[in-house]
Amino acid sequence: MNAYLRNPLTYVWALLTVVTVISWWISQGADGGFQTNRMVTLGVLMIAALKVHLVMRYFMEVRRAPTWLKRTTFGWLMLLFCLLCGFGLAYA
Repeated sequence: MNAYLRNPLTYVWALLTVVTVISWWISQGADGGFQTNRMVTLGVLMIAALKVHLVMRYFMEVRRAPTWLKRTTFGWLMLLFCLLCGFGLAYA
């Protein structure tokens, strides 16, 4: 059991679980249905970008990759995040 608590992947997995619940929670409306507005869209996209970053770094082993790969994956994520925010905010 102590080996699991010393492994950083355990904490990353727990954080991913928590932010998944948070993104579900902020998208809930007062009537129990999902709400769509610009702030919710931006919040959910920010949480999704954080989750993708954590998965790439810890579960796809990018944290031990060469610097060029770290920068490329981070740049790809930021480009995708900006595009999705632009589309999401334009149509929300």
